[in-house]
Amino acid sequence: MKKQFGDYLARQQGRILTFILGMVVVIFIGILATAYIIAKRANPIILDETGKPVNSQTINHH
Repeated sequence: MKKQFGDYLARQQGRILTFILGMVVVIFIGILATAYIIAKRANPIILDETGKPVNSQTINHH
């Protein structure tokens, strides 16, 4: 029984590896897309050194 199972895995090794790597790629792309969507919805407020909100449309000339 063990030999038959081992032979089956040896023959199917390429398919199994391709499937596993494909699933890893799909999961990775899903995580990246989710992080992008969450980051876009967050709408962060950028603060300067004193803790005041920075208007991204103005240019500070010091």
